[in-house]
Amino acid sequence: MKRASVIGIGLLAWAAAATALGASATTLAADKGFSTDFVKTAMPVLQKTADTVAITGKLSLDKREVRIASARVAGRLGRIFVFEGQSVRVGQPLAEIYSPDFISAENEYLLAKRFREKLATDAADPELHADTEATYASAANKLKVLGAAPEDIEQLAKTDLASEYLQVRAPITGVVMQRNVDPGGYLNVGDALMSLANLDTLWLFANTYDADYPLLRLGQTLEFQSPSLPGENFSGRITFIAPSIDPTTHTLPIRCDVPNRGLRLRPEMFIRGRLTVGSRMALVVPKSAIIHIRDSDFVIIEDPDRHYRRVPVKGYAIEPGAYAITGGLSEAVPVVINGGVLLNEMIDEG
Repeated sequence: MKRASVIGIGLLAWAAAATALGASATTLAADKGFSTDFVKTAMPVLQKTADTVAITGKLSLDKREVRIASARVAGRLGRIFVFEGQSVRVGQPLAEIYSPDFISAENEYLLAKRFREKLATDAADPELHADTEATYASAANKLKVLGAAPEDIEQLAKTDLASEYLQVRAPITGVVMQRNVDPGGYLNVGDALMSLANLDTLWLFANTYDADYPLLRLGQTLEFQSPSLPGENFSGRITFIAPSIDPTTHTLPIRCDVPNRGLRLRPEMFIRGRLTVGSRMALVVPKSAIIHIRDSDFVIIEDPDRHYRRVPVKGYAIEPGAYAITGGLSEAVPVVINGGVLLNEMIDEG
C-alpha cells in the first residue's frame, strides 16, 4: 500500500507539474507513427549550483602596467631597434637619440673624472678633495637624469670616449604597443617615443543591469570565453565596481583583473561569461537535454500518457556537460535526454 500510495502521489504530482507548464508548450503524442525506442528520459536532479549573472564585455590593457618611453633630452632620433608588436625586456635599448646636450654632459663627466683621478695621487687640501668628489657625483647624476643607464656610464668611464648617441631603454618588460616618431624625427624633452605594456594581466570591462546591482561584490569570480578562442576558458575577479550608474546606458560598470597566462588573450577582444554571485538550488540535466532555438532554451518532457511537450526553460550551462535549470520546470517531470532533436523537429512538423 505504501508503495502504491507513493506511485500514485508521484503520478499526480507529475500530471500537475505538466499541466502547470502552461498552454504555450507544444505537444506530440507517442502514437504519431514514430518509434520511442530512440527516446531516453531522465529525472532532473535537484542540487546546489553556483548562482551566476550573465556578463558581456571587452578586454583592455591594464593601465597599471603601461609605460611611456620618452625623451629626457632634446635631440634627433637615430635608429629604432624595436617596432610595434615586439617583446622587450626591461633595460633593453629601444632607440638612440643624437643630442648635443647629452654629449656635453658626457664631456663634463669625463672632465670631472680626470680631475678626480689626478687629485687622488696628490696631497691636496681635503676640502678640494670633497669638492672634486661632489663635482664628479653631480656629473654622473646629470647623465642619469638625461636617461643614461648605469651600464652606459660604466662604459663611458671605461673608454673615456663620449658616445654620439643616447640609448633610450625599455622601462618595463612587455610589448611595444605604439610608436610615435620615425627615424630622423626631432624629440623635445618629455616627448613620447613609444608606449609599452605588460600583457601578463589584462582588465575586463563589463556593464551590469539593475537587477544585478545588489548581487555584486569585490572579489567575485568571472568565468568567461572569447569567440576568438573557441573552447578555451578563462577567469578573473572583480576589482572595481563603479560608484555611479552610466548615464548613457543606465548600467553599472565593473572591472575584473584577468591573468593572461601564455598571452592567449588580447586587448579589445569581446567576451561572454558568467559572474558567480552566490549559490542556489537548481534542477540539473545533461546538456543533451537542452534545445536552443534562437535566443531561448527548451527541454522536451514526457507526460504520463506518453505525450511529449516542448517547454521553455531558463538556466545556464555548468561544467562538465550539464545545464542548471532555474525556471520553467518542475522536479517531478521526466526530461528527454536522448532523441530530443528529432522529437523537436516532429513537433514543429506536427
